[in-house]
Amino acid sequence: MKGTLYGTTDEGGSHGAGTVFSIDPGTGAETVLHSFGGTGDGSTPYASLIDVKGKLYGTTETGGAAAAGTVFSVDPKTGAEAVVYSFLGGTDGKGPDASLIDVKGTLYGTTNEGGTDGYGTVFALRKP
Repeated sequence: MKGTLYGTTDEGGSHGAGTVFSIDPGTGAETVLHSFGGTGDGSTPYASLIDVKGKLYGTTETGGAAAAGTVFSVDPKTGAEAVVYSFLGGTDGKGPDASLIDVKGTLYGTTNEGGTDGYGTVFALRKP
């Protein structure tokens, strides 16, 4: 993973719902690691990715079990994607579109909607 650049697109990919990609800075070669399906695995990943122990973590603003967004991980070696958390759109929040931070094994982030008053949440997730 050293030297490789990683990012997301909020559109495009096989289903038009965004991608996680890598770029080799030496050659300029781009590889799509994961193409979001737009439903269960999420859609519209706006935020940057973070590397935690060799896995990339990020958020999708929509999609997931309740179409309220997800926290996901991608293995950059295999492209395997997993939904870490699927927002329900109520008190847990809706629409995470900011980058995550890792503090001592817990991922923290924000949503722009949902929560008690509907103005968003700050959330914490223990990594699986």
